[in-house]
Amino acid sequence: MNRGKVDWQGNMPAIVTPFAADRDIDENKFIENIEWLIEQGVSGVVVTGCTGEAWAVTDDERLRLFRLAVQASKGRVTVIGGTGCIVTGHTIALSNAAKQTGIDGVMILPPYYAEPVRREIVTYYRAVSDAIQFPIMVYNIPPRNGINLTPDILDEIADIEHVVALKESHDDFVQLERTLAQVGDRILVFSGFAAARAVAAVVMGCAGLVGSMDAHLMGRDAISLFSLSKAGKLDKARAIQQRALSLVGQLHHLGSEASALKAAMNVIGRPGGYVRPPLLDLEGDDLEQVAQVMQAHGFNC
Repeated sequence: MNRGKVDWQGNMPAIVTPFAADRDIDENKFIENIEWLIEQGVSGVVVTGCTGEAWAVTDDERLRLFRLAVQASKGRVTVIGGTGCIVTGHTIALSNAAKQTGIDGVMILPPYYAEPVRREIVTYYRAVSDAIQFPIMVYNIPPRNGINLTPDILDEIADIEHVVALKESHDDFVQLERTLAQVGDRILVFSGFAAARAVAAVVMGCAGLVGSMDAHLMGRDAISLFSLSKAGKLDKARAIQQRALSLVGQLHHLGSEASALKAAMNVIGRPGGYVRPPLLDLEGDDLEQVAQVMQAHGFNC
């Protein structure tokens, strides 16, 4: 029912938030990264998701980043901003403020840490939808927040008026398939973990991908995984998928995800910047290993 309200599709990576040496937001690098991703073919960007270190930025900084993303995109691609908070009223207030920045929609994960039960989760999304009346991408990422939006829970959430999409980042591909079968006729389902399962996700019916490392590092090749898979050009898509899986798999063993991604971007001359505490920038042997991984995958460092 709700999927006709927006035309979101394709590869819309969750983008990094580059910080300067003093740990303030590096606006120039943030804009540079968006412009490069658009040049490489993304259909949208997701700001202040997990890759954007959402936990490390204030509400005012989130709004600042949303404005910068809108400014950089110039209407060429979809801009979605992460606004999920624990308290319902906080999520509503931040989402309403986000609407005023010009973004196209908000991404909201269930209220982490509070350990809500099913009825509370559904009520949370319904209350936010009623209050903001703005397109919502629901975000399921159990490894990060300990809450799994199973297909039966999403069956209820998919009927909420302004819920139009889902980013499914559970690492169980069977759950993604079951979710597509349960709600794919009502909301747009995007797959996370694009480096590992983009081809399979698109073939099974996902409307798009919200990846991260692969798009930031491989650019047009990784970003093309959606269009190649959609067009049935599977031999080429499989080859790119294997390279992305190898690259990201080796980087994941080196520090936290944001630290490893930013280090890899920096060593190949991309605008990664620094991380914010509690995360730490890679150094010494770890940084050297990142450079070795990138060189082994054909990048100049």
